[in-house]
Amino acid sequence: MNQETWSKSLLASYRILPKIVKSIDSYTMSLALGSFSYAGNTLDLMQKIIDNNKRKEALINAKVIVDNTLQDLKPKYREVLELKYLKKTSFEDIAKNLGICLRTVFRRYAFALKSFSAICKSKGYDEEWLDKRYGRDALFVRLNETHSWQLEKNCARQENTVNGKIKKLACAVAGVLATNAVGESLAEN
Repeated sequence: MNQETWSKSLLASYRILPKIVKSIDSYTMSLALGSFSYAGNTLDLMQKIIDNNKRKEALINAKVIVDNTLQDLKPKYREVLELKYLKKTSFEDIAKNLGICLRTVFRRYAFALKSFSAICKSKGYDEEWLDKRYGRDALFVRLNETHSWQLEKNCARQENTVNGKIKKLACAVAGVLATNAVGESLAEN
């Protein structure tokens, strides 16, 4: 995954991390309380509890990474990311809430996301570190797949737009050449 995809995944996960951590706590508690009737190996049970606690720690750290990185952004950029990811606000509603045009929201969002990625990277949370730490976690695998798919979709849309513009340009050029050819043949007669 690239740094921007990881940034989007971290931001998108932020709202649900407390719920997942609480769920891990509940599951760990049920494992511990059910250990007296556990039919399997006690060491296996302990390993499950340890693995759950490691995942919980990693997810809490992801939340801290987002908190600290957002704090390092300028307020106007932080606000756009918080509205988009933490409050799930549409770009149109962000524009209305902030009293700015939609184009400005898109510009701020793009700059904020690049800045968020750069700050993460400068703090040591680059692609490699994030891949190593979260690359196998089911939550981040799914979020990264979603963001990668969206990126591919946007690239395809842009490619189609570019191809469409190239076709229009080619048609226009062909039209000009045809007009010139007709004009030249009329001039010769």
